[in-house]
Amino acid sequence: MLTIFLTILTVFSSEAFAQKIKVRRVKGNQAVVEFSGGALQQGQAYELVQDEFSEAGASSSGSSRRRYLVNVNFSMSAMKSDAAGTESETDMSLGARFGWNFGQFEMGPLFSYSSDSTGKVTVNVLKAGGWADFNLIPNIPGEIFVFGVGGFGAFGQSEGGGSSLTIMEFGGGPFIKWFPLATDVGFRADVGYGYQKQSGGTSGDVTITGLTSNAGLIAYF
Repeated sequence: MLTIFLTILTVFSSEAFAQKIKVRRVKGNQAVVEFSGGALQQGQAYELVQDEFSEAGASSSGSSRRRYLVNVNFSMSAMKSDAAGTESETDMSLGARFGWNFGQFEMGPLFSYSSDSTGKVTVNVLKAGGWADFNLIPNIPGEIFVFGVGGFGAFGQSEGGGSSLTIMEFGGGPFIKWFPLATDVGFRADVGYGYQKQSGGTSGDVTITGLTSNAGLIAYF
């Protein structure tokens, strides 16, 4: 009889405390948590027990999502060459980023491709390089808005119109990452300043500077 009573008590106690807690902020040995159960009392100590057989426990132990990312973006720039007689030019291109998320910092390689046609002349530009982000708040599961500052550097080749150019490019500025459904898939938008140097043309080295913007889909896993 005592054994049955203890078994029933254990079952009901487990159900009573089988609530979910989401960690929102961590600083040292202190944390801000979001509790899905009843009200917590300030100053009261609670013991958390992981249920290693439940799906929630498996999901919790695998909560280190957003460790890797894939970003496909559309870029637009309004830049001006320092060559005499040139005017401002608007360019559009498609790019992709891959990388690693360390919470406060993110980094990885990038690739971009663009093709511009003017009359019978088509110019193809292929670039590859690296990027890095500094997030003002850690980019962790559950965060809906992540703001920060990012930068990139890339090298590439431009082919078309009977000429070949070597391209060196740098840029950076603020960004926002938005996860509207509080999942690991969302949108990213950047604005900033870009610097590009083209070498190998008949006019010698040409420097192009101006404003840049990017927008696209981003997915973490």
